[in-house]
Amino acid sequence: MANPPKELLDLLKPYDRGIQELAIALRQLVLEEMAPCCEYILEVYIVSLLYGPTHRMKDGVCHIGVIKDHVNLGFIRGSELADPERILEGTGKQMRHIKIRNMSDLFRPAIRAYLQEACERAGYEVATEKEKTVTTVVKRKSLPKRTVGTTRV
Repeated sequence: MANPPKELLDLLKPYDRGIQELAIALRQLVLEEMAPCCEYILEVYIVSLLYGPTHRMKDGVCHIGVIKDHVNLGFIRGSELADPERILEGTGKQMRHIKIRNMSDLFRPAIRAYLQEACERAGYEVATEKEKTVTTVVKRKSLPKRTVGTTRV
């Protein structure tokens, strides 16, 4: 498992232990499906982790939103996804999300299937033969953007 950056662990400290563990486990699952990829962690009104081929928000495929009592796995173009399990939520033009309240929600096979479809629809090909790495950038409310580094998954 790729160790989460210290800055992410610091951002998660205000949340309950169960939510922290859920966020870290969901991060690991996303990295398993998408690495090599870029991870952009920012603190806004929630802790948000964006994943895609670059650190630009417009290139994002999915994101994790850490909420007080659950974690969301959001899809930037989620309205385009097939939803055979009927677990996507949201009514906007594009974005959809899945609420994950506990580990059993996280380990449903549909979660990986939705991630894979989101990657395909975004044209993001996960290279199976390349080294599984993640390049992380963290941006906090009052601190300038800085690169944390590249980590092996």
